[in-house]
Amino acid sequence: MLHKLEDLTPKKIVLFGVGVLTLFYFLIVLVDLFNIFNLRSVFSDFTFPFLWDYLFVERGPVEILQWLSLGFFAITSGFVAGKLSDRGRVKESIFWSLMALTGVIMVMEDAGNMRHFFLRESFPINFVLTNQLETLYFITIAAIPLSAIFIYGKHVKHSKKTLKLLVLAVVFYGFAGFISGPADLTSINYHIGNAIYETHVFIGGEELRELYEQTDEEILELEEEQGIRWEDVRYRMKDTIVEESSEYLGATMFFAAAVSYLNLLKKEES
Repeated sequence: MLHKLEDLTPKKIVLFGVGVLTLFYFLIVLVDLFNIFNLRSVFSDFTFPFLWDYLFVERGPVEILQWLSLGFFAITSGFVAGKLSDRGRVKESIFWSLMALTGVIMVMEDAGNMRHFFLRESFPINFVLTNQLETLYFITIAAIPLSAIFIYGKHVKHSKKTLKLLVLAVVFYGFAGFISGPADLTSINYHIGNAIYETHVFIGGEELRELYEQTDEEILELEEEQGIRWEDVRYRMKDTIVEESSEYLGATMFFAAAVSYLNLLKKEES
């Protein structure tokens, strides 16, 4: 499989990631906004009866693709670290070992939701403190790739393509971490969700607005029945479409960066 990875190029990986998201956005326009062939009814039994929620929900298609990208990133980074270690290039090997560790931890976090278990389910703490602890948690995870870049990045700077892809990965994940944590203490997330909401109803018309309002009413009823907090449609849009898109793009850039360096090593061998 690792030899197969050597046939990949960063461009193909990035185009695939961007292409998948573009396809999903296009399908959302057709199904959720224009309701062609009444396809929106396929999701009528869902709590959030929309294709956008199905595609971008936690453990949905986009997040699964993100897990795969992070997994391949971890495997490729480990493989690169091994190759560099064999050549006696210790600093570069440490850099990619830290990147491999980053990939493993991020897969564990995204797939296992470790922060939810430790911070939301195990201890009865208030929302603000939970948000602050989650922000600290994200910063701790981010410290691994950031320390690799700042301490050992100079040893891989000869591959400008790799560094650019890594910077993009950090930017995308940084944005996702911000709107997942600190932005909840401001009005930013409301404005993000509201912008998507209003764009949808502007294109989809009053029928879609009524469906969104009906969904919010049903969510309020669920909150009263179950005694737990649910997301309204606006927040859900931010939490799914925006956040998951950003995380998937970040994972795509990480994978592309590792492959770009692997291809560089392959050229050195030839």
